[in-house]
Amino acid sequence: MKTLVTNVRGKCLFNVSMKTQVDGLISLYEKDHEEIYLDKFLKGGGIKIETDNPIKASLKISNIIKGAKKHGEVFVAYNGQGIGPLLGFIGNKEGVDGIFICYGDQALRIPVLKMDVSETRLKILEILSQENLTAIEISKKVDISRAMVYKHLNMLIELGLVKPSQLFGKYSITKTGKLVIV
Repeated sequence: MKTLVTNVRGKCLFNVSMKTQVDGLISLYEKDHEEIYLDKFLKGGGIKIETDNPIKASLKISNIIKGAKKHGEVFVAYNGQGIGPLLGFIGNKEGVDGIFICYGDQALRIPVLKMDVSETRLKILEILSQENLTAIEISKKVDISRAMVYKHLNMLIELGLVKPSQLFGKYSITKTGKLVIV
């Protein structure tokens, strides 16, 4: 089964549906939802994302995509409005089979991007999501040398996933970093 997870409507949605030949449609929305013509022909339905918190919204989107992947191929189509950018980011993170971005009525297929975050960096992010720590504390929890911790922290800071704290040489995870570990 092929499923399309989307926040788009209208002609672009129709174009993506034709290109992917999907069997199911999951329409994500934030406000009141009107049934659309394609809803009558495809399995699925609408799911309301009822939060202003981007982390909670990302978790919900991630769970929706993971659930759809259990049944087969998953495609994502999004626009730049509302939850669209989060949907595109999470689609990439979850490794969907195809991603389309809508620009006006045009549906453009874009490559699925691989996130360059190693297992060690993910461990550091997960630890920092629980508490702010110094490099020495991170070194002990991840079981790597302090020099390697600094190397990983510098890359995570460069990516905007971690920031140095002004207090006691500690490091903390950013909101963007929290999205990576959703």
